[in-house]
Amino acid sequence: MENLSNPGKASLMSEDIRILCVDDEENILKAIQRSLRKVFDIHTAASGRQGLEMMRNEGPFQIIVSDMRMPEMDGAVFLKAVREEFPDTVRLLLTGFADMETVVSAINEGNIFRFIAKPCPASVLRDAFNDAIRQYQLLTAEKVLLEQTLKGSIHALTEVLSLSNPAAFGRGTRIRHFATMMATELSVPDLWQIEVAAMLSQIGSITLPEETIMKVYRGDELSVAEQTMVARLPEMTRNVLGGIPRLDGILEILDYQTKNFDGTGFPQDSVAGEEIPLGARILKVAVRWEELQSKGESPGRIIDNMNAGKGLYDPDVLNVFAIVAEKGDGKETARGVSLRDLRTGMVFTEDVKSKTGVLLVAGGQEVSISLLERIQNYEATVGLKVPMWVLNPLEEDEVPPVQESTENVIGNTDLESVPNNQE
Repeated sequence: MENLSNPGKASLMSEDIRILCVDDEENILKAIQRSLRKVFDIHTAASGRQGLEMMRNEGPFQIIVSDMRMPEMDGAVFLKAVREEFPDTVRLLLTGFADMETVVSAINEGNIFRFIAKPCPASVLRDAFNDAIRQYQLLTAEKVLLEQTLKGSIHALTEVLSLSNPAAFGRGTRIRHFATMMATELSVPDLWQIEVAAMLSQIGSITLPEETIMKVYRGDELSVAEQTMVARLPEMTRNVLGGIPRLDGILEILDYQTKNFDGTGFPQDSVAGEEIPLGARILKVAVRWEELQSKGESPGRIIDNMNAGKGLYDPDVLNVFAIVAEKGDGKETARGVSLRDLRTGMVFTEDVKSKTGVLLVAGGQEVSISLLERIQNYEATVGLKVPMWVLNPLEEDEVPPVQESTENVIGNTDLESVPNNQE
């Protein structure tokens, strides 16, 4: 390999880009390092097995180049494993092995970005690394853009739900809280998917009549027709969310959120047990937890109730549920506040209603700017039932209070002394 220790251009070199070269021939690895180490941050591994260990323990590596013919684990098998565990890594194949069938296998199995034939001049390898860097940056930028679009879409949906159907939104917030505690205890890797699925689990309720929504929220008995409507909520949720890109994992959780662990229930297919997405198994327990708690059941009775439901729930998730339910939330006692004391970030512990009895915010919701605006508008017209009960109030110097005109101020009553069972 020619020496390119002073290539002149290194505009694409970045401290964040690390390259792992895997080859069983030590002289090849030394030649790559000797020629390109001043241009790129290069690391080496002498086998596919060692390369995987380095990826797991010393990563991340944004670019990986592998030889094809290696003992124990060839390049095709190695790059396939890399693709499965580290899909964002750009993969290159460097080989002198002329068997086209094997090369095609490596391309298909490892989904490699580029095939480079040996012997390879350092200039060609340098250009390939620069192209791989561009590819990685392109993929990363696209991923960030899609994630931001996804988050923005979800945020908009939940904001609309919070204003149009506060009961459903409040229920989704509580379900997310329960699901997050269990998922954290289980060390679920994609926790965000479960959180989003929990919040969006109530989107389908916009298709329900208001009276039915309130019966579900209160835990009242439903008619046969209402039970049918509620059973179709996952289907309605998919109809609402199906047009949003990159929601496949979340939609799968929502599709199976009512599926019983023994395989019965909806959807009516052969999926059962651990084949049901873990997020769906967690969400099923969280939804039932929220339903029973809304009826005033104690943690102990809720645990007994769910343990009695043979075949309905994942036993491992139930065990975790028992642990987190007995721990409690660990939050301080709620306090009553007036409108002027509300801050973004507070969490309502009880429903907020207007003086005419309209539900404005369901217990469990976090105070947001849009909710503050909604509450202010009602206070300016029909008035509020006070105090409003919140958890985790922020210090006054952390977040500025909501701005009100003088006529919107409820008064200077010391609400902290009001008992928690008063309106």
